[in-house]
Amino acid sequence: MTKIFFRKIETVISHPHKFFNAVKKEKNIAEVFKFYFVFVFLSIIINMIFILPDFAKDNLDIPFLRYVLFVFVMVLFVLAVTALTALSSFIIYWMYHLLVRLFRGKESYTQTYKLIYAATPLLIVMLIPFYGIFKFIFYPLFIIAAVDTLYIEFVGLQKLQNMKKNNAIAVIIISILIAVWFLRLLITKGFIVL
Repeated sequence: MTKIFFRKIETVISHPHKFFNAVKKEKNIAEVFKFYFVFVFLSIIINMIFILPDFAKDNLDIPFLRYVLFVFVMVLFVLAVTALTALSSFIIYWMYHLLVRLFRGKESYTQTYKLIYAATPLLIVMLIPFYGIFKFIFYPLFIIAAVDTLYIEFVGLQKLQNMKKNNAIAVIIISILIAVWFLRLLITKGFIVL
């Protein structure tokens, strides 16, 4: 299973046309969800590992029982955030599917959900801790991964939804504008701090 996971990563990045032709035939989206879930889970764990030492340093005098309770709560928190993030992908891609249909996407929601694979470069970059000195590495790699993701998404829309090039470009541009607007709203409301 691990070998298949890494083969998917390599193929979607290096040969997106071939990858989406193969993935289009799959009937079940459970594999797509598992692929995404692994990345989300690892990203949250890695970031928590880098945040915990600072938290523990500030609270070294807490009793052992409180520390055990804290670790238990953190594990539950990580699992809850991972599950909510992964499950929200179904809603996000359902809304994306509406946009795809608006621009004459011909296939089902299942094919749209498979476009999560296109985010593989971004998912890899999200494994870099967004903390301390790593922020300086994160931002340039994030920009490169975002451009690569857009290209893979473009290929995926054409292969999975049988879309014309202009329609695929329109879907990507509109979805970027919506995402930027939503991100800006979250930053303005204080939900995200950069």
